[in-house]
Amino acid sequence: MAWRRARREARQGPNPALRRLTRACHCHSTQAARRGQIYGTWPTDERPRLSLAGAQDKCPVLVQNGDYFLPQQEAPSSHILKFELADYRHLPAYETFTTLLAGSIGLQVVEIELQSIEQVRYALIARYDRVLDEQGEVQRLHQEDFCQALGYGYEKKYQEHGGPTFAQCFRLVLDTSSEPAIDSLHLLRWQIFNVLAGNSDGHAKNLSLLHLPNGETRLAPFYDLICTRAIERIDYHLAFDVGGKRNPDAITQAHWDRLAEQCDVRARFLGSLLEETAARLLENLAQVKETFKVRFGAYPALQRIEQLVTKQCQRITKR
Repeated sequence: MAWRRARREARQGPNPALRRLTRACHCHSTQAARRGQIYGTWPTDERPRLSLAGAQDKCPVLVQNGDYFLPQQEAPSSHILKFELADYRHLPAYETFTTLLAGSIGLQVVEIELQSIEQVRYALIARYDRVLDEQGEVQRLHQEDFCQALGYGYEKKYQEHGGPTFAQCFRLVLDTSSEPAIDSLHLLRWQIFNVLAGNSDGHAKNLSLLHLPNGETRLAPFYDLICTRAIERIDYHLAFDVGGKRNPDAITQAHWDRLAEQCDVRARFLGSLLEETAARLLENLAQVKETFKVRFGAYPALQRIEQLVTKQCQRITKR
C-alpha cells in the first residue's frame, strides 16, 4: 500500500508514488500561491463568492513524522494545505479560528492547524475521509457532497444559482443518515452558526455524507468554515437563505420560523436552538481567541471576526 511505502521511503529512499516536499520547495509553493491577485474593486452587489473568486488554493499532501509528501499516481493524501494569498492574506487564520469556534460549541469539525514557513501562513487540515486499517495502512472512505447526493452539478452548489435549498439538505440527512435525529440537529446548528459567525459561503458542496466501514452513513465533519464577512471583497449574502432572506443582518424571527416550517420542525425548538447557540458563542469567543493565541501566536486581525460575531449574537440575545 502507498501509506506503507511512504514509511519505507522515510527509511530507505525515494518512492515513485510519493515525492518529498522539501522546505525550499514548500516555501516556493506558498510564495507562488500568495502572488495570486484577486479582484480588487468589485461593486458591493457584484462581489464574488469565496470559492468563485479563486481564493482557496488547496494542495493535497501526505504528512508523516513531520515530513510532507506530494502523492503521485494512486497514493492517498492525508491532509490538505490551504495557503494565504496576496488579496486574502488572513484566510488561513480566519478558517482556523472559525473552525475552532465551531468546535467549541459542539459542532463536529475537521482537525486544523495554522502553520507558517518563511513568514507565510497556511492551514494544515486533516482529511476526515481517511482511516488507518489494522495494518496501519491508510484507506479512503467513500464520501459524497450534497450536490452529488441530490443530483446537482458542481455549478449549482449555490442556492441562488439553482442549487438545493437548506430544506432539501435537511431532508437528505433525515432520509440517508444512520442517525437522522443526531445528524439533522447538527445540520440545523451548522446553519445557525453560519449566520451568527459570518460564514456566508456555506453551500451544498461544503456538506458531505460519509460512508463508514461498518456500513453506516453519517453527516461528515464540517469543513471550509470561514468568517467570510470579515473579508471586504467577498459576497456577504448567505449561500442558503433563512426563510427566504439571504442578508444575515436582516433575518428576523419570522424568517427562522419560516425555515422551521420548511424543514418540518417546531418553530419554538429552532428558536431555542438559535438562542442557545448565540449564548454559547458569546460565552466561548474570548476563550477560543486566547486558545488560538497560545497555539499559534497573537493575530490582531481576528478582532474583525470577534466584533462581527458579537454583534450578530447580541441581535439574538438582546431582543
